[in-house]
Parts: sequence; structure tokens; C-alpha cells
Amino acid sequence: MVIVMIEKIKIIEEICNDIEKAKNSEISAIFKSLIKKITTKIDKYIGDYPTFIEPVFLGENVRIGDDVLLGPNVYIGANSVIGDYVEISNSILLDNVRIGENIKLENCIVGQNSNFNFSKFSAKNSVLVGSGTSKEALKILNM
Repeated sequence: MVIVMIEKIKIIEEICNDIEKAKNSEISAIFKSLIKKITTKIDKYIGDYPTFIEPVFLGENVRIGDDVLLGPNVYIGANSVIGDYVEISNSILLDNVRIGENIKLENCIVGQNSNFNFSKFSAKNSVLVGSGTSKEALKILNM
């Protein structure tokens, strides 16, 4: 089961690396099959008392801010940082993602090395890739 999840994460990484050529139907199908395979792994994280609604998978060295709600069906890759007052559900965040404060993600994929260095943002049913100080700096593909 973990091997299948890792293979699907690799496919999602490839899609995020070339988002302009991505096909909505392909992304949606992979996303739906992967969300169903998320298993709970909350061994270690840095943060004060986040709320988890399982299943939630946390990679190595994940840092979680205050008053964060994660789940259900959330995968957060290694070395990611989640800001304060964030809500994430039914979403996949690849490795090295930085999420600012007051952000809500529902049914989203966030590409590897993305950095949302801003606050007060909400996204639903989207693939989000990029870095910047505003949502305009992101590449956004609706699923």
C-alpha cells in the first residue's frame, strides 16, 4: 500500500513540475485514487497541539503552527512548514512546502518547493505551484 502511494506521489510531482501541460482529468483521477490510500503517520512533528482528523500522513521534519486543523485525508511531505490558523483537508502537499497564515486548502495539491509567503487565502479543487508574496505569483490549475 505504501509503495502504491509513493508511486502516485511521484506522478503528482511530475504533473506539478509541468503544470501547463497537465490534463484536469488525469490529475483528478490520480488525486482521487491517492486520497483513498492515505494512511495515518503522525510520529514526529514540531508544533503545539494541532488538531488531526485522521487519516493524516506527516513526512519527516514537518513544522506545524498554532491552531492548525489537518484532515481528514491529508498528506504533507517532508520538511514542510504550516503557518498558524491553517485548515487543510483532503489535500496533498509535496516535500518542502511552506504555507503562510490563515490559509484554507480543500481538495488541493501543492507542488514541491512551493512557498505561500502570504496569508488570508483559500483554495478548493486546485493544483497550486510556485512561490511568492501573493496568490497572483502562483500557477493555479483547477481540477
